[in-house]
Amino acid sequence: PSLAVAVPCSGVYCGIRDVTKRVVGANIPVGNDVAVSLFGAIVADVVSLAVRTPANVLALRLQVERAEGQDVNVWEAFRDGWDRLPPAIVTDLPYLLSRIALNYYITTGLDSIGRYEIKIIAVACFCAAITTPFDVARTRILLAGSEQSGPQRRDGVFYTMAKITAENDGGIQNLFAGWIERTAYYGVGRAWLDPIRLIGYLGIRDAVLLQWFS
Repeated sequence: PSLAVAVPCSGVYCGIRDVTKRVVGANIPVGNDVAVSLFGAIVADVVSLAVRTPANVLALRLQVERAEGQDVNVWEAFRDGWDRLPPAIVTDLPYLLSRIALNYYITTGLDSIGRYEIKIIAVACFCAAITTPFDVARTRILLAGSEQSGPQRRDGVFYTMAKITAENDGGIQNLFAGWIERTAYYGVGRAWLDPIRLIGYLGIRDAVLLQWFS
């Protein structure tokens, strides 16, 4: 399910981000490029998460519950995914926004491709490492059983972090479980493909626009 929506969601994210930046940029004084980029990313990420979150909930439950021999209710997983959209947004934005801000201040238009790649990979690794607690909390919230859905009270992001910290007297270290894997995935596994993905998106976007307005 996650792979099935990954490519469409990436396209939706990039498209909405560009449109938002164009609309908002016309009303914000020049020199506020970071603010425009961050706002565009927030709007695009929220829309993208509306599609990705139900698919991620289903994927997590298929991995965990099927491994335990339990049946997975697909529609229930999608419904719970929609219910968990707010915490998904709260836990996704720290990595996204910190990475955009750092990339803006660290990279320059004079960087070579190799130097640019090194910089964005380093930024992605750093941001992935420091935002691991949000990822751990998100996974716990998305995996929560259907008994927590509906009108009943559900734990928020920071309350979930507090509970995870208290488990097995592990303290703050519990929130950084899997930080090496997360850093490797976002840094080495994904960030180095960003220039290629950007070029591909721009090519498709320009081709579509030329087709529409030719």
